[in-house]
Amino acid sequence: MPNRTWYPLDNSAKIFPAIKNGKVSAVFRLSVELTEDVDVGVLHQALLDILPRFPSFALRMRPGVFWYYLEPNKSQPVIYEDTAFPCRKLYRKDNQGYLFRVLYYHTKISVEFFHSLTDGTGAMVFVKTLAARYLERKYSVRIPAEQGVADWLQLPEPEEAEDSYKKYARATRRRDPHMPPAWHMRGQLEPYGRIHVINAELSVNELKRTAAAHGATINDYLVASYIYAFCQLQQAEERRHSRPVVIAVPVNMRRFYPSRTLRNFFLRVYPAVHQDYGEYSFEEILSEVHHYMKLRTKEKYLNVQMASNVRNEQSIVTRLIPLPLKNQILRIAYFFRGDSRITSTMTNVGPVTVPAEMAQYVRGFEVLMGPSLDNWINAAILSYGDKLKVSFSRRIREPHVERLFLQHLVKQGIHVRVSSNQIYQENE
Repeated sequence: MPNRTWYPLDNSAKIFPAIKNGKVSAVFRLSVELTEDVDVGVLHQALLDILPRFPSFALRMRPGVFWYYLEPNKSQPVIYEDTAFPCRKLYRKDNQGYLFRVLYYHTKISVEFFHSLTDGTGAMVFVKTLAARYLERKYSVRIPAEQGVADWLQLPEPEEAEDSYKKYARATRRRDPHMPPAWHMRGQLEPYGRIHVINAELSVNELKRTAAAHGATINDYLVASYIYAFCQLQQAEERRHSRPVVIAVPVNMRRFYPSRTLRNFFLRVYPAVHQDYGEYSFEEILSEVHHYMKLRTKEKYLNVQMASNVRNEQSIVTRLIPLPLKNQILRIAYFFRGDSRITSTMTNVGPVTVPAEMAQYVRGFEVLMGPSLDNWINAAILSYGDKLKVSFSRRIREPHVERLFLQHLVKQGIHVRVSSNQIYQENE
């Protein structure tokens, strides 16, 4: 695998180059917070150490005749000091062509990824391995290759670069159902590049007890709380509710298949509430979400979506359309089946663990999604130990959704600690 001369984009990755523009970056971020300030020189050397272990990350994107493709990148990667505005567009010229960006700020190491490169699972392996190698160099410790830390001295394995969509999709005559347009919030849009970030830190045990009291999982509970916040906002803004509140929830397909890929392998499900039926209480929304998720996160349902996506990609007509025209078609398709069909996205990376030898140097982790073109706020979740972080990224000035979401949790008896990037603190 290290000698491969090019890589095709995986099935999920093909949409991101087409929709990326001046307003949407298709970038997400993973961060690890350490106990001491980051030594930039050591971090750079650690990155150089591990990069050969991840050939599916050491790539640049090129336009082909029919599709974009990835080729090995031999340039020297650069480390950047972090800024107040995360998830900015990855420009090829000022990032040596890489589709990831490594940043530091005081005790925090962050890596931002263009979504054509990987998903949250693959990115977490890269970030953990980078942090582990940094700690080995900094403190002369030996950190074992376990708990998602890869052995940077080991040769890469071919399965890590496979397109698991094509490998595991089963042919089916069922079609992925068409979704109606979703409700979208209003607000004062910020200039491109300005993203408001609010982090809410919660107790996992406290959340688990509260969710269990409602007969639900933590993920169901948080998704339902998110929908409830949007429903409250919709009631305040509109008399008639002609469109549903729809939240896209990514599902890690490695739960269902023995995939070892470090590339994209996720699908999305879409719990929704249509207030045209009447006003919903939180308990009603949670019941809807809980039963929907139990039904729709089954392999058979998800395979229909996966098989449909692969079938569309492999169609002879699709394959023979030149890239410039294909980009236009993909943008139109995304408009009708992408952002316009969802109100927001809430993704959950899940619990993060590290080897015991590494844990004493790590305070926590954080995940952040960049807002998309028409969904002006998104939320991302992960937990480390008893700390669960919900991170909101927003392109509009008004923090209505976060305020309603956090007020609801507090009313439910859940303690919340809030921080932000404080973009406009001097004006407020």
